[in-house]
Amino acid sequence: MRALSFSVLALILVTACGNTDRPLRDLRSAGGGPDEFAVIPLGPLEIPQTRDLPPPTPGGTNRTDPSPNADAIRALGGSPSAQIAGGIPAGDAALVAQTNRYGVDPNIRAVLAAEDEAKLDRARRSNFFNPLGRDRYFPAYRRQALDASAERARLQAAGVTVAEIPAEVIEERDAANATFFERLGLREGCVFTTAGSPDGRMRRVCEGDETNVEQASGAEGSAEATEPARTPFLERIGLGDNCVITTAGSPDGRFRRVCDEDETE
Repeated sequence: MRALSFSVLALILVTACGNTDRPLRDLRSAGGGPDEFAVIPLGPLEIPQTRDLPPPTPGGTNRTDPSPNADAIRALGGSPSAQIAGGIPAGDAALVAQTNRYGVDPNIRAVLAAEDEAKLDRARRSNFFNPLGRDRYFPAYRRQALDASAERARLQAAGVTVAEIPAEVIEERDAANATFFERLGLREGCVFTTAGSPDGRMRRVCEGDETNVEQASGAEGSAEATEPARTPFLERIGLGDNCVITTAGSPDGRFRRVCDEDETE
């Protein structure tokens, strides 16, 4: 047991120190480093023909960044020539009109920015009690997040064709929502026991793991083994309500099962 305790402690320490790659959505301060969103590529340096300062042009273009919108479209693989003068393509005019049918708040961007900053500020303060460095991005927006899986199932039930969810997206979502014990590889409904172990060593047995259940219960093709779901989990792995796992009275010092009704033990 002492070796197992030290192993679990070492695993916790490694888990706490293993996340060194901080994503851009990290809510904690990065120290005195640069702002990732303020670093932009600039054009090559040019030597002016004269030393005279150019006259200011309020509302005009920036000489060092004359076409930021076109540069952004080009970086995303689009065509800058497809820009629309009004900002809305003709094919989206009906959609914009439908969304504007109840009116538009001209100050909505500032309102949303202030509300979002207040939410992130609360998340930053609560991040002080986060010794393991867990990602706080998803918990901060949990109440505002949409259940993509439920919505996808609803659309499929309605006969709408939906795209498959990429595997990396599912893995990232599951990792972000994993509990501390799940990070350590421990699921709910698991116990450590020597019951059914061929060599008497401690092993993990989880509810729903039919392979472990059959090995732990010593099923021999009986009717009880064919219907394990009807039997309580502790009984399926050989532990009754009045049984304990102990080394007391063990001739070789190993863990063994002792039950109240088991007179031989």
